[in-house]
Amino acid sequence: MAKVTINNKEVTVPDNSTILQAAKAAEVYIPTLCHIENKPPLGACRVCMVEVRGAKTLMPACSMPVTDGMVVKTNS
Repeated sequence: MAKVTINNKEVTVPDNSTILQAAKAAEVYIPTLCHIENKPPLGACRVCMVEVRGAKTLMPACSMPVTDGMVVKTNS
């Protein structure tokens, strides 16, 4: 299990979760276009880009796996 903070909301999700799945668990909406439930992440549209503390660039929430202690901002 991984503890993730999204927009100052802490949530615990399974280790193989994506940022998008963690955001849904935290009731934080991240818009997507190319994401289809129960299909492998495509990550082509880049609508779901989020800020991850320590990352040099924005990350696609639909395909980026969470790590324990990750801090994400969707409204920056």
